[in-house]
Order: sequence, then structure tokens, then C-alpha cells
Amino acid sequence: MSTTNTHSQNFNELEQGKDTKKDFSKQLFDLLHDLPMSRRMSATELGYPDQTYMVTQNVIDWLKNGTAIVVWKNKCKRSGRIVEFISTNPMFFPISIQLNLF
Repeated sequence: MSTTNTHSQNFNELEQGKDTKKDFSKQLFDLLHDLPMSRRMSATELGYPDQTYMVTQNVIDWLKNGTAIVVWKNKCKRSGRIVEFISTNPMFFPISIQLNLF
């Protein structure tokens, strides 16, 4: 019987992890919607300084499926390098893509 409780407890922990990941993705999406920024800047804004791996996979997936777009390249405030500034705001998308978003 104790193995059943342990199994259900582990399952609940996995479900909570998925919810946390969804919440994080939503926060990142909203952040990039409000203001285009680099991956490093967005990680810092979300409380993960120098941990760009926290945002990179989401951004790559969004760029691939057309949910996000590279708006421009500029100097990053965090790294000092010329990097891509990403946005999820449809206002920055070309007109032809905007029509397909809805």
C-alpha cells in the first residue's frame, strides 16, 4: 500500500512541475509581448540572471511555429553583445503573417 501512495505522490509532483512550466511559459510570453528583448534580458527579468537556458527552448519553439519573431538586432544590456530582440506581439509581425495568426 505504501508504494501506491508513493506513486501517486510522485505523479502529483510531476503534475505540479508541468503547471509551473506552463506558468513560466505564460510569464515569458507576456513579457516578450509587452517589450521586445533578448533572451538574456528576459531571463533576468523573470528572476533567472545568467540562466538563459530557462527561456531558450520556449523562444526557439515559438520562432519555429511563428508565435514569436525577431524584431531587430541590437546591443544587449546584459551581455553587451549584438543579439536578437524577440517579440510575441502580433503588432511587430509582417501583415501577411498577422492574418494567419487569427
